[in-house]
Amino acid sequence: MSLRSASRRRALQFGAGFAAAVATGRLAAQDTTAPASLLRAGRTVLNFRAWERYPASDIPELNRFLDRNPSLSIQWVSAPFGRYRDALIAEFVARTPVDIVQVPETELAGWADSNWLLPLDGLPGLDTVLGAATPTAVAGTKALNGKTVALPFLSDAFGFAYDHDVLTKAGFGATARNLDELRTQMQAVKRAGLAEYPLSLAMKKQPGQFWSLWATLYASGGEFFDDGNQPLFDRPGHPLQAILEWYVAAINDWKITAPDDMQRDWGASRTGVRAGTIKFGYMAQYALAEFNVWPDSKAAGKIRMGLIPGLERNDLATVGYAHSVGLAATAKDKDAAWRTLRAYAGPDETGQFTMPRARLLSEGGRSPYPNLVADSRVGDLFKRMNVGDTAAFNTLSKIGRQRKGIKTTWYPEWEPFLMSQVQEALTRKTSVRSAIVASAAEARRLAKG
Repeated sequence: MSLRSASRRRALQFGAGFAAAVATGRLAAQDTTAPASLLRAGRTVLNFRAWERYPASDIPELNRFLDRNPSLSIQWVSAPFGRYRDALIAEFVARTPVDIVQVPETELAGWADSNWLLPLDGLPGLDTVLGAATPTAVAGTKALNGKTVALPFLSDAFGFAYDHDVLTKAGFGATARNLDELRTQMQAVKRAGLAEYPLSLAMKKQPGQFWSLWATLYASGGEFFDDGNQPLFDRPGHPLQAILEWYVAAINDWKITAPDDMQRDWGASRTGVRAGTIKFGYMAQYALAEFNVWPDSKAAGKIRMGLIPGLERNDLATVGYAHSVGLAATAKDKDAAWRTLRAYAGPDETGQFTMPRARLLSEGGRSPYPNLVADSRVGDLFKRMNVGDTAAFNTLSKIGRQRKGIKTTWYPEWEPFLMSQVQEALTRKTSVRSAIVASAAEARRLAKG
């Protein structure tokens, strides 16, 4: 199934997204942390598209890059992650001049199949970048035909974040190894009056969400799709059935998860942990920096990260992500765009991974380049993030893996259907089994084209 027809439908709804941002987003300030500061006097203007929660180091580091490359200038425009995909597709369809684009992992296959991303194979320095990245990050840059269409950008795994003080007060010395133990712990926290709804599952219907479900499925030894991207999850005995039944009970019967958790994405859940209102949740590793290092955190020093509880154990696997950044097919000056992209996502003109290192330090990880972790500053940061205990953190890095199925052109169409079905089951408007069967049938229909 080609993405083009589906993308055109989505584009009609979001056609004005980035156009409005370009028209209203310029700032007069000279603040080098503000995106407007990148729009300089350089005659070659590169149009850069990003989602709004970009790393704090990106703008200052790009300014330093522009200091060394005065002929260049960058028009930086961003949109919220939940709207970014559709807004950018609208620009692709309209052939809007765009040069460099951040690529959500779920969109790479479709955007490449629609010829909206330029292949990078053969460009100078590409092998150096890919050779330094993890296998998962490298896989995240490949189109369906095997061509490289992006560079590694952000990569991380999800773990189980918990308030150590609350868990201890409830009478437990370690996090749950499986869902039965997790229920016991959460009910004990609730009975002790430590939190009315201690557990956040963050099950909002929004692109790129449902991380808790994917993480728990992987921790339970399950998988949504096989290597041919055919559904596995509707087969008898597949763990998804038991996991979703647990979720339904957590919300409706045990009341350890708030009903409005279905309107909360994992970013909102993350903010809740930092504010001290959410005590347990499924978080990417880098979130520990927000919890334990950021000065505005009300939970500083309290939050630890454990492995994901599965149906039986917690050490099999977890979900991770590998976002990338590439060149748009509309790039006017390919050489200048590639030079900027390579410095942004990989080594600069001196051969140093300057921007990725700064990004790692500002984000608390998320780096696709394992060699950067050897930096003593990174080690110190990880210790602060983990309050001295890095065992689970290090294990998560080893067992995290991307969602299977995202390397299809139809995944972005299927994901919201799955989310709708799951939400119907969570509110008991339909059965778990019906939601699973319908979602599997829709995946097969889309895969046939």
